[in-house]
Amino acid sequence: KKMKFSLKKEDKKHKDINSEELVLENSIKEEAVQEKQDDEFNPWNYIRVVNVKGEPEYQATSDEKVIIGHRANPILGNRHIMQEKSMKERDRVIAEYKKDLETDLAMQGPIWQTLQGIAKDIVETKQKFAISCHCSPIKCHNDLVIPVVVNMVENLLEQKNKNTVKYKNKF
Repeated sequence: KKMKFSLKKEDKKHKDINSEELVLENSIKEEAVQEKQDDEFNPWNYIRVVNVKGEPEYQATSDEKVIIGHRANPILGNRHIMQEKSMKERDRVIAEYKKDLETDLAMQGPIWQTLQGIAKDIVETKQKFAISCHCSPIKCHNDLVIPVVVNMVENLLEQKNKNTVKYKNKF
């Protein structure tokens, strides 16, 4: 999509500028803006739940930092154990973990601190994270953690942007 520019009479005195160059320059600028929009930071692309083992499509990639999210991690692991292998039981232990998560987040406990650390790494270094669990790709308690981290990232970015604006306004 090209925009046409016409030169005013007073602009024609600049012999080194012609309307074709302006059209070309504008289309280059439009492409740069489009590329920037395509590269916009989306925190959902920086954290996901993966499987400890299994199909490669459900495992971490080489550019992701792996965080253990199963019971071997006393902070992020779900302490509620399934009594039987059924979706009803899975839903029960995830609901129990949700209560634990909400309580921890409210008091900024160890889960909150861990997730906040992940969020800070995402904001500061654009590091991608994979939280590994045995459940994934089936419903997993870590599925509750992902939107929390995304929200934390968004809050940190908003805070960072406010601080940048305040800093710029001092001059």
